[in-house]
Amino acid sequence: MSHRIRTHLNAQTHGSKRARRVGSTWIIGILLLAAAAPSWARVTELPKSFRQPVGASSGVESVAMPRVDVEALRAEDAISDNDFEPGPIRFAASIPVAYDLETSGTWEDVEGGGRLWRLRVQSEGALSLNFGFHRFDLPLGAGLWLYDAAGDRIEGPYTWRHRSSDGKLWTPVILGDEVILEVYLPTGAGPAALELSEVNHGYRYFGDLTEKQGSCNIDVICPEAAPYSDQVRAVAHYTVSLPNGTGLCTGQLVNNTAGDFRPLFLTAEHCGISATNASSVVVFWNFESPSCGMLSGGSLDDNQTGSTHLASYEPSDFTLVELSQTPDAASNVYYSGWDASGAIPQSVVGIHHPRGDEKAIAFEGDTLVSVDIGEGSETHWQVTAWDNGTTEGGSSGSCIFDQATKACVGTLTGGFASCENPTGFDVYGKFSAHWTGDGTSETRLSNWLDPVGGTTSLEGADPTTGGPGDDDDDDDDDDDDDDGQPFTCMPNSRTMCLEGNRFETKVQWTDFNGMTGDGFVSPLGTDYFGVYWFFSQMNGEVLVKVLDGCDFNGHYWVFVAGATNVGFDLTVADSSTGSSRTYSNSLGEVAHSVVDTTAFASCP
Repeated sequence: MSHRIRTHLNAQTHGSKRARRVGSTWIIGILLLAAAAPSWARVTELPKSFRQPVGASSGVESVAMPRVDVEALRAEDAISDNDFEPGPIRFAASIPVAYDLETSGTWEDVEGGGRLWRLRVQSEGALSLNFGFHRFDLPLGAGLWLYDAAGDRIEGPYTWRHRSSDGKLWTPVILGDEVILEVYLPTGAGPAALELSEVNHGYRYFGDLTEKQGSCNIDVICPEAAPYSDQVRAVAHYTVSLPNGTGLCTGQLVNNTAGDFRPLFLTAEHCGISATNASSVVVFWNFESPSCGMLSGGSLDDNQTGSTHLASYEPSDFTLVELSQTPDAASNVYYSGWDASGAIPQSVVGIHHPRGDEKAIAFEGDTLVSVDIGEGSETHWQVTAWDNGTTEGGSSGSCIFDQATKACVGTLTGGFASCENPTGFDVYGKFSAHWTGDGTSETRLSNWLDPVGGTTSLEGADPTTGGPGDDDDDDDDDDDDDDGQPFTCMPNSRTMCLEGNRFETKVQWTDFNGMTGDGFVSPLGTDYFGVYWFFSQMNGEVLVKVLDGCDFNGHYWVFVAGATNVGFDLTVADSSTGSSRTYSNSLGEVAHSVVDTTAFASCP
């Protein structure tokens, strides 16, 4: 092939319908939970307006979006979906707006204390709406909810814990053309700042009953998918903000040799995730048909927002991000294994979200072909024709798994396969090409997936039962050096690397409400010290410093200082030996300073 294949062509549509949402009944002071309850996306607390007597939503300020020219968008899509230019499948048009808590919306006092802010957002004819907040600063105890006009679809609460490292928040889609935004501030709460900057008008796929996945796709709940049930749990589809709107692709969690269940998520480079928009990624888990053959009826409720870009390589077409939160235990995810050896797969399965619809599986029983798609080297595997099932636009970024080892051996770049073209081929960027990339941590997978070093393949792992390399942590304060293995420290939003990237530091905190989370790295810092923040980027909580004291006593020294009474565990690990020390502060105690001049006896 002399050209780069990026998107799927001529995907077949059909008229399968999604299961209709069932309405709910609200009784003052009592919420009846039943099988026919409304759709709550892991709502841990209902919106305050659902629990307190407040003004009617009809009296809340309403803002109408300008008309979206859907016909023009679809005309553009007809070209972009069927050419060879990079890009994910677009499903929503971005509308720039400027709404905030000071100048927009309706405020009112709440019985029992606190204040409530609401804003109705309408975009006529939208199949779905999702939102980009370019500033998201809520104090402790405050929350943001989003719900449709009927109150049947609820997302939230989003709190300070959901604020991205760049101070933003991106939300999942809510079906329909009207959404109410609600913020609750408790009495005595600190200052809040919220700036809604993008309203994304969905015009296809989500909520579209006319443009569904092809009828030859195979639901992952069907019996033939049972041998790959673990790999199915690793795969998800996601949305990402793009310059021309919002796009969707497929990706999957991947295991790493540290066995720490770090939420590393692999997809295609052409899907458009970069360092500037990674925080806009919203991942949807378990979007699957409830019964075999439906190809519809899945739920979008199981989702999470935010990621950090780690690495990309355009020639083999991969991107690796780290999700902002470890997936909730209720999501029942799996971390897929992989094989970077370059051995030719004899048979594979593809697990993906065609058109962003319910998850599907495809089977190929023939040996794959190594091909050059125009990069000057054979960076891709070719599936000549699927035996059963297919792929479509939106499937990009999904893994093919070796049927024998069940390891990911490549990620989908594109092709011509579809239900209307069952003999069409697909091409997948080789995992082995991803592995080496362009020789740097920013362009290859090896640094991230093999921090221990020395392997080119790894089995998958289940976080509920443990997996390869999963060790029991010792939480005692000021632990002695633990026996470990060398690894590579890779800095990111929650990991600080000090002393020439030799020492890795991470923090986990616990607050007075029993909530836990990871500390985020502040922009302040140097090669030998840094600061972590927990609840606001403007509020540093813990300072850690590592100094080379080898000339004085043959040790590296660790200093810790805290300006908090929140509980935390700070772990410092030496990447050259794998040994680590943990420094802890009990909840409710003012953090004490630590001067550990015998921390690491590993001087060169």
